[in-house]
Amino acid sequence: MAINGDVTNRQVLLIGAGGVGAMACVSLERSCMASVTVVLRSNYDKVKRDGFEIESVDHGKLSSWRPTTILDAIPQTHESATYDYVVVTMKNIPEISNIPATIKPAVTPGYTTIVLIQNGIYIEQPILDAFPSNVVLSGVSYIGAHERNGCITHNEHDHMNLGVFHNQALDKKIEHDKLQDFATIYSANRAVSVDTAGDIMFYRWRKVLWNGVFNSMCAITQLDSAAIRHFGGEYSLLRPGMAEMAAIAKADGYDLGPDIVDLMIDFTPVELAFRPSMLVDVDKGNPMEIEVILGNVLRVARKRGVLTPILDNTYRFLKLIQTRLLATRGLVSQKQECASDLVWI
Repeated sequence: MAINGDVTNRQVLLIGAGGVGAMACVSLERSCMASVTVVLRSNYDKVKRDGFEIESVDHGKLSSWRPTTILDAIPQTHESATYDYVVVTMKNIPEISNIPATIKPAVTPGYTTIVLIQNGIYIEQPILDAFPSNVVLSGVSYIGAHERNGCITHNEHDHMNLGVFHNQALDKKIEHDKLQDFATIYSANRAVSVDTAGDIMFYRWRKVLWNGVFNSMCAITQLDSAAIRHFGGEYSLLRPGMAEMAAIAKADGYDLGPDIVDLMIDFTPVELAFRPSMLVDVDKGNPMEIEVILGNVLRVARKRGVLTPILDNTYRFLKLIQTRLLATRGLVSQKQECASDLVWI
């Protein structure tokens, strides 16, 4: 049963209310089918006191907006208080956080559905390993939303591909029903759209092709999406890197099409000069999502025997920057390099 015993009102715990997470809270709450408990960290005091200030292309202006419950720590579930869904929108940075360990107190074995709305490729298996009796849903989000101290700017429509990461121990109908239920709740107010996918990994590969190249190389060069092309990076770095990424995906069983590089380049028009998320992290001195966005890609390349000279060097440079960012926060020593299990050839 849900916490309040009302099966029509799903109880949702959302962890990580930056821009993406905050707008997910809005969509879920405005469905009138879910009550959201959100876990905040750096912005907890501000949001608890004043709520979110939101300017949204989908939902309009929302002042002092709050979800049902705001917490500063993961709650411990028990028999009379369980969550139907645990939604994870926090950044996936294994150097500083362990997602399965983080969410474990809130997950009821065999009951809670875990929804990952995060960047990266093959991020689901560690969750399935930690929670072998739970449904795992995987979401690829295309929203444009940014949070700063409780203020949300949402300027690109909320659209998501959502699919099941299949658990061999579960009936596929159970997984499918949970997929349809969450998609219905999330998109109930019709301001946002959710497309359910038969194989979510195809869409993860499409997005990581852009993120693993454009995002990474902007972070390294500290050039925005337009400047890196103006200064010659499109044909020397971006296109070759994307071609390597497409070859890895194809070797993994996902043919993204012969025009995928052109599509991804055109997806980021040169007139739109913006600073991708990794570059914003570097600007703020925050660690980056290197492993899930690029490290996991290169692990697939090693497994499939695909040579990746451009992406290998991209990863090496990112690891050096990551070490600097972690050292500044006292998380590694100045002489210590971020560990990696990748073998260079």
